[in-house]
Amino acid sequence: MLSIGGATIYILECKDIELIKNHQVILNNISFGVQAGDSIGIMGPSGSGKSSLFRLLNLLLSPSQGQILYRDKHIQSYAPTQLRRIIGYILQKPYLFGTTVQENLIYPYELLGQKPDFNEINGYLDQVQLPANTLEKKNTALSGGEQQRIALIRSLLIKPKIILLDEVTAALDEENTLLIEKLITYEQQRQHLTVLFITHNLQQAKRLARKMLYLEAGQISFWGDATDFFKEKGEQHE
Repeated sequence: MLSIGGATIYILECKDIELIKNHQVILNNISFGVQAGDSIGIMGPSGSGKSSLFRLLNLLLSPSQGQILYRDKHIQSYAPTQLRRIIGYILQKPYLFGTTVQENLIYPYELLGQKPDFNEINGYLDQVQLPANTLEKKNTALSGGEQQRIALIRSLLIKPKIILLDEVTAALDEENTLLIEKLITYEQQRQHLTVLFITHNLQQAKRLARKMLYLEAGQISFWGDATDFFKEKGEQHE
């Protein structure tokens, strides 16, 4: 555990977050801290506020009260373009823009003001078992699993410090699910990437999570080590 003078250092921290929309409390009293390199599984019933939490963490929503800090600095002090480089966000339904795969995978380099590195791109494609000529394909020619792999690679090429994965494998078969999990694990080890992922799949949580956060009715009912979660609550959610 990283600490200075006895204080834990967090890469991302929520302090007493509340979110109210249309007079309805969506999230209430949300407080937790994430250390660099953590893998956080987030579970809970539908409508418990999981996706709303991710939208807050990526500034797509603003909290009604409380603070969200990145390295002890309020995330609202970052320009949106700067924050997108720090925190990647991938949804269950992948979004590819333009016409071709290549347009999507050279975009990160354009964003960073760099020349495209096709060796790096092809390395990622190989990691998820896609041939190099995938770059030439139209987005519409890809399966859902292939599109999700491309969306993940595009996000990773930006070199974010944190990535938010909102049920990214929920609609995929086992083969595609395991390929994506393998790439996420590889990037965690290679780049000390911090991962927060929403899932309804307890087995996936067991494979990936070091810590678990469980939401019920917009509040945290569990936050702690994944092993403790699986002992205390896991059987209830099989």
